[in-house]
Amino acid sequence: MTSVQQQEAAATLTAANTARSIQLAVRAQLMRDVAKAWPLLDSKRLNETFPVWLRAMMLITRNYHSQSSVASGRFYRQVRQLATESPAPQSLIRLAEPPVEEWMTKAFGYSGPGLLSRDTAQPKTALSTTLGTASRIALDGGRTTILNTTKADKIAVGWYRVTDGDPCAFCALLASRGVVYKEDTADFQTHNDCGCSAAPAFTRNQQLPDISRIADRIYTQKAAGAGAGKQLAAFRKAWAEHQAAQAN
Repeated sequence: MTSVQQQEAAATLTAANTARSIQLAVRAQLMRDVAKAWPLLDSKRLNETFPVWLRAMMLITRNYHSQSSVASGRFYRQVRQLATESPAPQSLIRLAEPPVEEWMTKAFGYSGPGLLSRDTAQPKTALSTTLGTASRIALDGGRTTILNTTKADKIAVGWYRVTDGDPCAFCALLASRGVVYKEDTADFQTHNDCGCSAAPAFTRNQQLPDISRIADRIYTQKAAGAGAGKQLAAFRKAWAEHQAAQAN
């Protein structure tokens, strides 16, 4: 790799990390607004208060879903310009469609009222789960925008996962795959409170974040040979050991 290519690769990873930080800022603002709306839901009057609370949740989540999508669109154009050295047209971007109302009704019905309606209801747990659900739905706007645009872009070869510096085993394992090529058509899997984001790749030699390379090495050394059905457990154990060593 030439010095110019190294500079471009470093600039791409810097842009990806910056884009992820922006997505986390969107999530922080979302969680603030969700917490403010939480008192609309009365655990003693769930049937009466759920419709008003749900409507507020839909408005909030769709707003930040849109912000996440637009931010990812800007990021895509920036990285594509770094890769091609030419302006990326706005018409190329495929912004994610707003989350479906029926799906949000089910998701929020489970996370908020669903937990509060139980005999062992714990309001703090219900709120925490609701915050996680809202953040997953909202940030999916950005992730989906990257994936959809990558699939539509003739120049892009695929996308890769960008995690924080200490991801859970689930996210680390997915990041270890490296670039997911367009012909492999894989969804971006997430969990509640997931802060991972997607970044487009314009070369099959895409330089990956350190975490991706570390996770791939750990999987190869500790989990790949564990036998059918045992790789995931082996990786979780090895990743926990890695995290413990990093903490010391």
